[in-house]
Amino acid sequence: MPAAMPDRTRVVERLLAGERLAFLELNRLVTATLRQLRAWDFHDEWDDLRQEVLLAVVASAKAGRLRDPEACVGYVRIVTRNKFVDRLKHRLRWKETETLPWDDAAAHALATPPDDGERAALDAAVRDLAPDERRVLDGVYREGKTYQEVSDQTGIPLGTMKRRLRDALTTLRRRLAPG
Repeated sequence: MPAAMPDRTRVVERLLAGERLAFLELNRLVTATLRQLRAWDFHDEWDDLRQEVLLAVVASAKAGRLRDPEACVGYVRIVTRNKFVDRLKHRLRWKETETLPWDDAAAHALATPPDDGERAALDAAVRDLAPDERRVLDGVYREGKTYQEVSDQTGIPLGTMKRRLRDALTTLRRRLAPG
């Protein structure tokens, strides 16, 4: 007879009560989520990730933010995913002392100013953007401001500002694509 599946709906309550089996179930759930994310390159950091997730789950449960026991599995998966993405972003973040992973051709292309025809085409394409898209694009790329600074300056919520920037870049790529 196959073993019964553990009841994960009450895992947080059992964890707070000090039950070791609940701790192991939570670890299995975090590990399964990391496998689903294909986080193999971070296998050496799984213990740290599991600990961070465990601390976040316990803190949320103690603060009363995790009221529905049936939401535990989804909550653990979301927290695991977010913690993994945070580590991934941190690992991939460029540091000033490091060189960028560009080859010589890419470095030369960036150092070479565009000819007047390319500049005119780009300026025309930017002028044809919607006003909000143009303001966001100018703030981030021409003025070198952070997303938050542009959001504060324009009064556009941060998420909306990012979407408009993405839309503007997609439009420019489409308009400036060769052929």
